[in-house]
Amino acid sequence: MERMNWLSRLASRGPGHRVPQGASLQTPVMADPETCLMVFKNHWSQVVRILERQGPRIAPGGADDLSAVRNHTYQMLTLLAEDRAVPSAPTAPGPLLEFALREDLLTRVLAWQLQWDELGDGVEERRAEQLKLFEMLVSEARQPLLRHGPVREALLTLLDACGRPVPSSPALDDGLVLLLSQLCVCLAREPSLLEFFLQPPPEPGAAPRLLLFSRLVPFVHREGTLGQQARDALLLLMALSAGSPTVGRYIADHSYFCPVLATGLSALYSSLPRKIEIPGDDWHCLRREDWLGVPALALFMSSLEFCNAVIQVAHPLVQKQLVDYIHNGFLVPVMGPALHKTSVEEMIASTAYLELFLRSISEAALLRTFLRFLLLHRHDTHTILDTLVARIGSNSRLCMVSLSLFRTLLNLSCEDVLLQLVLRYLVPCNHVMLSQKPAVRDVDLYGRAADKFLSLIPRCCRHRAPSPPRPEHASWARGGPSRESGRREDTTGPGSPSVDSSSVVTVPRPSTPSRLALFLRQQSLGGSESPAPTPRSPGLASSPASSPGRRPSPAEEPGPFMAVLFAKLENMLQNSVYVNFLLTGLVAQLACHPQPLLRSFLLNTNMVFQPSVKSLLQVLGSVKNKIESFAASQEDFPALLSKAKKYLIARGKLDWAEAPAAGPAPRRSDPLVKSRRPSLGELLLRHAHSPTRARQAVQLVHQPGRDSTGLGLGGGSPGASTPVLPPRGGAAERQGEALRVKNAVYCAVIFPEFLKELAAISQAHAVTSPFLLDTSEEGNIPLLSVFGPLSS
Repeated sequence: MERMNWLSRLASRGPGHRVPQGASLQTPVMADPETCLMVFKNHWSQVVRILERQGPRIAPGGADDLSAVRNHTYQMLTLLAEDRAVPSAPTAPGPLLEFALREDLLTRVLAWQLQWDELGDGVEERRAEQLKLFEMLVSEARQPLLRHGPVREALLTLLDACGRPVPSSPALDDGLVLLLSQLCVCLAREPSLLEFFLQPPPEPGAAPRLLLFSRLVPFVHREGTLGQQARDALLLLMALSAGSPTVGRYIADHSYFCPVLATGLSALYSSLPRKIEIPGDDWHCLRREDWLGVPALALFMSSLEFCNAVIQVAHPLVQKQLVDYIHNGFLVPVMGPALHKTSVEEMIASTAYLELFLRSISEAALLRTFLRFLLLHRHDTHTILDTLVARIGSNSRLCMVSLSLFRTLLNLSCEDVLLQLVLRYLVPCNHVMLSQKPAVRDVDLYGRAADKFLSLIPRCCRHRAPSPPRPEHASWARGGPSRESGRREDTTGPGSPSVDSSSVVTVPRPSTPSRLALFLRQQSLGGSESPAPTPRSPGLASSPASSPGRRPSPAEEPGPFMAVLFAKLENMLQNSVYVNFLLTGLVAQLACHPQPLLRSFLLNTNMVFQPSVKSLLQVLGSVKNKIESFAASQEDFPALLSKAKKYLIARGKLDWAEAPAAGPAPRRSDPLVKSRRPSLGELLLRHAHSPTRARQAVQLVHQPGRDSTGLGLGGGSPGASTPVLPPRGGAAERQGEALRVKNAVYCAVIFPEFLKELAAISQAHAVTSPFLLDTSEEGNIPLLSVFGPLSS
């Protein structure tokens, strides 16, 4: 989600800038200061006569006097706003302001007007007029009015009156928020004045009052411009509180700001749609254009963005309290149950919401509490993370949104996430034979793994046209031909595609060891067979599966996350094209990490695993055999494969043209794995819910009405057009057969591209990871920990 730069936007507001609302002060006739002062005093003398005549009580028939005071006050404030300091004394108040301060003009007029509240008629209208006049004075004054005590006292008197029971009205709310916003802008220019607005407690033992703050809090979750103005003003106060321990303690200890924000998120979440209208078969996450059209979700995202900004700029006491309230008042009681609804549609919605929230948060402290919730919180007997992992194995939309969620989690480059998903199961090295443990650190300098992956490309999917001589995949990495090249078996066969070096990922070297690296240094990898304690971040409670000294069962050795990914990968022929795009992208993300355990588990094709543990190579070999078996049973397979390739390439070109405006990127400025050249699947998924783009791609491939294979995309999903199949069985059987053929053919297109990507990643590790062989403390390269301990 595109995030608003709150502080820079607010700081750019000029002295006279405010949201246009109501009439502006009239432009006064230009006159010399002496004339203006004379006119000002004349208006004041008229007002004083009324104030002294009426006394402390309201006389019958005083409505005319109220109107007269209002008109005279308007004229005086118009002149006062234009008053300037005299050139000979630039720091002293101007002549009109000096007179107004001496007479305590603002407080006396306001006190007299507030007496009329006792009558109960037209209170909201009068209050709105008073707020409007003071807002105009503050925003248009040519002098810093808030430096003067009498002006501040009058403003605090008015704000205090706004807390009395008065019938609310749009005009009253707008006037109050606008005045408060202008005051906060003025204080942002002179932060030293903030503590002058912190009033002493009205009685012994009571809390102090910051009326600027407490009057804004009720509007923090409002919709539209009013709510946005209130959040802007509060954010300015939050930034000011960072430099004021007194104000920081007041907000944290004596206000309801943090509870209101957290419970407000809960209330707003409860109003979100429980079912998301799916725009197409390829939909898997909420883009900005999706949620902007849903008022409830747009309001929630605005409030979440505000929480993120507050945590970014507020006093540490406020930061910590808000994070705790969000965890205990929103995530645990609201998000936890929402993620465990029994309805599939509700689970899809809550998972998509969670992925959107994680993608939209930028502040580390807030992101850390979301991750702490995912990794540690238990619903019934399972952590949230365990529940989400299990849903990858579903055969529904839930699988796609779950894969999208884990893609976002891995993009965060947080070692605690990777530790809980994969590394805690791999650290004991029980998945490899004892003799293989020292080989975990091996680097494939000669590109053997790349050759192995490329050899898995099914022969039915290889190019038929003559190809140039087969390159030595790793020769460019070594600076010359390999001594092994003469002995290497030509397993890829003629016409095997070469690896495009432009698609190679780049992996930056971290600068300091992490907690995980320090533990792995004891990478347990080279010595005893007994399992080592499972590493975890400080503050993370261990689960039974990760308890120290516990040896995982054979089914647990690669971990449930890798197990469900491999199971889904082995089922590629039955998956939809969009599931396969997300799935292969997730595996490629994991393969890009430089962590030796993960790299060797996924990419070391010479590693010997325990009999109960499947390797990625075995899984891919199984997929290869299934594709070749399917191709042999399908007479028109070459034509189907060609048409599927043409369609995907055509749509990929359309998406490539709009690549700069593509979907969610990692939020961190220094991610573990830098951006690589987008794959075909990534390009296709960037505009995944665009039926128009799908139709354009179909038109580029073939003429309308001549799609006889069912492989074109109609309405944004593969196979939406009716395939021409042998007329056997009923309609349901024909539809099921068409879906089976479509998924298998698209799998045959995606699978070789995925193998090429794995080969390229293997070669990238060979040229970027030689320093991993250094086992000294200075040279040991950890997995990046972007956020630090989750408990801090």
